[in-house]
Amino acid sequence: MKRLRLAIDQMAPALGDLDANFKKHSDAIRWAKSEKADLLVFPELSLTGYLVRGMVHHVAIERSDRRLLDLSKQAGDMALVLGVVEKAEDGQFFNSAAYLAGSGVHAIQRKLFLPNYGMFEERRFFAPGDRLETFDTPWGKSGMLICFDLLHPAIGYLLEQAGVRLLISISASPARGITADGDMAGEMAFRLGQETFARLLGLMTIYVNRVGTEEGLTFWGGSQVMDPAGKVICELPMYEEARVICEIDMESVSRARSLFPHLKESRPEFILQELQRIRQSQISKP
Repeated sequence: MKRLRLAIDQMAPALGDLDANFKKHSDAIRWAKSEKADLLVFPELSLTGYLVRGMVHHVAIERSDRRLLDLSKQAGDMALVLGVVEKAEDGQFFNSAAYLAGSGVHAIQRKLFLPNYGMFEERRFFAPGDRLETFDTPWGKSGMLICFDLLHPAIGYLLEQAGVRLLISISASPARGITADGDMAGEMAFRLGQETFARLLGLMTIYVNRVGTEEGLTFWGGSQVMDPAGKVICELPMYEEARVICEIDMESVSRARSLFPHLKESRPEFILQELQRIRQSQISKP
């Protein structure tokens, strides 16, 4: 499928209220289906809210949870990406992104890098993911990242090397930090991360950030879609709940990579060699 009709729901989840959030998702599914969307994307932890903390045991659900399967059935031929607290078989809890398609959970990506400083304390409640999951879609091989994962350039390189063409990043980024120019530092970091992955790696990138407030944190929204040339083709407002339909031309990935074919010289064996050398030198230091 060369064109993707994307729906984005820039929502404000209700903290800790699974029932309310499942209803919000059902409402959004009805809207997106009425717009004939192929894919509907929600923000990070869209089923639970962000500051779950000690509620993690109560809001976590397993991959086979019937409510997830029901959402997928409601979506029909439309695929979904949403954020969930995942309870694994070994009892660990993960901040995960789930890709639902074909009346079930087709793929799950666990958050790789858990911020644990300042206002963030994710490592107290979640375990970090330990692998990148890529999966096939009608629009080409795809991957998902969660919030801070987008700020690690090596992850984008690994996804491109795995054959990914469409990158879906879901986020719950709060407003924080003011630069010398008066810009919000958090927003600037995610914009730069998205543009880097798009321009240098030839990826179609979708970034969906939540809005609303939780215990003093305000989430800035500003979700956007960027093509491999770094052009913003769809953007949502700051700080407001909003929905949008965006038409994506996936052929632009091939055009961008033909124009700048530097990725053909990526030399993964050299990257692996140098990572091993650097790591060994770190271990060897007294």
